[in-house]
Amino acid sequence: MSGPVFPDAPAVVAAREAALARAAADPEEAARDFSDRLLRTFLGLCENPRTRQGMLRMVRSSVGSARAGRAFYRVLNRSVVNPAARATGMHASALRYELVCGQLVGLAMMRYVLQVEPVASTPADEIVRQFAPAIRATLKGA
Repeated sequence: MSGPVFPDAPAVVAAREAALARAAADPEEAARDFSDRLLRTFLGLCENPRTRQGMLRMVRSSVGSARAGRAFYRVLNRSVVNPAARATGMHASALRYELVCGQLVGLAMMRYVLQVEPVASTPADEIVRQFAPAIRATLKGA
């Protein structure tokens, strides 16, 4: 069993940097916005063998404990939201970012914990294509 996931843990930093590097290396990816990068980074952390167990443990524990939930939101902000925002220059209110984190937790719960079909078996690229508009709408307040 792997240990807890910390935002500055080497595995988390490596997975985050790899996801952002993949996004930057692809010419099509350069045109994608914050929502796409955010989802790709988050899914990458959830699907990377080095970080998967820790991420899923945090998702599961966030349901039963307010303290664990707050800790998971901090990890999301430090490991996923803030780096994606810096990489794309995205600015939004703290409330909107927290609402986006709630969407990510819901996605992780459906896809990895409850394994709700067809969400669980849909390729990550399709999840990004289908879910990114909801993230954008939350950030814009539309």
